[in-house]
Amino acid sequence: MSAVPSLRIAAVAVLVGLSQATTVMAADPLDPVKIIMSIAGWKDSQAPKVEAQGYFDENLLTSIYSASFTDVYHLAQKTDELQDGAGYMLGYDVVIGGQDSCDLKQVRIEPRSLDDGTTAVDVYFDAMSCFGNQPDLTQPQTVFHVIKEDGRYVVDNLWNDDYREGALESSIKAQFAALTEAYLQFRLTGSWPKE
Repeated sequence: MSAVPSLRIAAVAVLVGLSQATTVMAADPLDPVKIIMSIAGWKDSQAPKVEAQGYFDENLLTSIYSASFTDVYHLAQKTDELQDGAGYMLGYDVVIGGQDSCDLKQVRIEPRSLDDGTTAVDVYFDAMSCFGNQPDLTQPQTVFHVIKEDGRYVVDNLWNDDYREGALESSIKAQFAALTEAYLQFRLTGSWPKE
């Protein structure tokens, strides 16, 4: 058997690996946010075309989210499997911030200044006017915290309500952690923690 076909296969594998790495290497703090908003339903000429099974598709978890966020998400996912396996986790759309929404309109994605290694990215959108509710488009509906990790920009946390300048306890990452903590407390004591 010739070594040439093996070299060709290895070269193709390297090229595929490089092209995949290039597509997920976010060169701008807005890139991972645009991907998530595209999954949320943003349809516009600036919206990237994304093929994913939801916001937390395993390919996205390993490419546009931080290692810390991914770890917390995986723990919450395992907790959900141990409980009922329904896959609903928090029970609502964590990016849009509700159970039902309209098609997204008037989407604006605006970064704030870099602060201590984190870029807060404000996302404004209308997801409620089809229900007769007009959103306040002077306030962001969702805020993402984007950091640079391993040479690429990744989402480390997000808020769909009650941002309070990055208060950790109101974040989605904290909600996933609380889901796991509550279940562990239940398994330890036999009763759910009181709210």
